[in-house]
Amino acid sequence: MRVYLVFLAAVLAAACGSVAGSGANPSPSPSAPPGAVLVTMASDRQTVTAHVGDRIQIALGEQYKWQLDQPDGVVLTRPVQNYLLVRGTQGIWLASATGRSTISATGSANCPSGQPCPLFAILFTATVVVVP
Repeated sequence: MRVYLVFLAAVLAAACGSVAGSGANPSPSPSAPPGAVLVTMASDRQTVTAHVGDRIQIALGEQYKWQLDQPDGVVLTRPVQNYLLVRGTQGIWLASATGRSTISATGSANCPSGQPCPLFAILFTATVVVVP
C-alpha cells in the first residue's frame, strides 16, 4: 500500500510540475501578421487598440487549455475560419465596428489523457477599443 501511495504522489507531483511549466521548452511568442492586433497573456487586464477591419489574434499560448467566450458580435465578430490556427493561438476575430468589447477566456490544466489532473481555473480578460 505504501509503494502505491508513493507512486501516486510522484505521479501527482509530475503532473503539477508540468502544469506549472519548467521553462525547459517554452513555446515561441507568435507575431501578428500585418493588419492584425496580437492579444497575449501580457494583455491580461489591459486595453488594446485596433482599427475597424483589423484582425484580433488571441494567442494565449499552450501552457493551459483555453476556452474563449464568444465575441460580442457587433464590435468584435468571428469571421468564417477556413484556415488552421498557429500553435498557441486560440482564435482570430475581426474588428467589425467602432466601440469597446471584452475578450474573456478561462484556462485549465493541460493534462495528458488518462493522467491525474489538478483542478483550477485561470481567468483572462482584455478590453479591445476599436477606432475608425
